Amino acid sequence: MNQYDSMCFACGKENPIGLKLEFTLENGEYLTVFTPREEHQGYPGMVHGGITAAILDEVTARYVWSKGIIAFTASLSVRYRKGIPIGKPVVFKSRLIKKKGRLYELEGEAILEDGTVAAEARAKIMEAKKQKGTKNMTGNENFLG
Repeated sequence: MNQYDSMCFACGKENPIGLKLEFTLENGEYLTVFTPREEHQGYPGMVHGGITAAILDEVTARYVWSKGIIAFTASLSVRYRKGIPIGKPVVFKSRLIKKKGRLYELEGEAILEDGTVAAEARAKIMEAKKQKGTKNMTGNENFLG
């Protein structure tokens, strides 16, 4: 991680309201473990679906970033299968399904302690194109989706 993503809601260590997720690559799958707290709930005792979607977005997009490729989410589809309870660790993981040109297709899952799949995601992640001759706030080249 660098200063560019230190304020990321999902993984930024400097974001005071962020999730501060940490990731590992194991057996071709990218994963993180998240234990939701009370402030992450929608219905009483259950994680808000938007938090689940945000983590699935992050675990799929970061799979591509972990390969040294700057990329952005082009689409994300989430299927919620079961509520995720507050206070219990959940494993979020993703895997690459296929790549065509600059487009990466990935699947993601949120898995409860007992092995139940609580949510599934399908993501399309687009590799960024460099925008020639311009710099962003960090002094790096700008990228376009």
